[in-house]
Amino acid sequence: MYLLLCGLVPWAGVKTVWTLGGDALGVKGEAWLRGVESDGDAVYQALAAVGIDLTVLAALLGVFLALGLVHRWGMIFLGWTLFLAGRRVPAVLPLVPAWGVGLCLGAYGVVLLVMAPLSLVGVISRFAPPAPFTSSEDVTWMIVFGGLAFGGLGGALVVGAWSYGRRVSAAKRAAADTLDRHR
Repeated sequence: MYLLLCGLVPWAGVKTVWTLGGDALGVKGEAWLRGVESDGDAVYQALAAVGIDLTVLAALLGVFLALGLVHRWGMIFLGWTLFLAGRRVPAVLPLVPAWGVGLCLGAYGVVLLVMAPLSLVGVISRFAPPAPFTSSEDVTWMIVFGGLAFGGLGGALVVGAWSYGRRVSAAKRAAADTLDRHR
């Protein structure tokens, strides 16, 4: 699962460089920020103003969910959740978003990873560079980075959801066995 999450690094790195005003993949950070200012909503603009890309922040929330699915701390509410601290997390709470988002992101990532090489070899037309991109090759690289990011995060969520479901089932069986022995 950790290897799948590493797919986020190139995509999040480029997005962060742009948000901080740097240049990457033929895109000038200033042009990227102008696009955010003209097309982004108030939240996106406010986060970009302090160097945070909203989509990278959303991906980090996905990483938090994925990690919670495979670690023990994801089965019991943590101390900072105040009134819920120490109680069991209802299995449906992390599993529904993990399976739903994981399958969708995973499929989207696979499509992107298939499209990029197909465009390079001419099976499908090359990607026209939308502003602020300057070449189809740069767009293709960003599509590859997006495919790695979305496919990796989606795959990590699916693997985590599968693991979480198995551990919850095992815990329920163990609790039932304990009850049966005490009767």
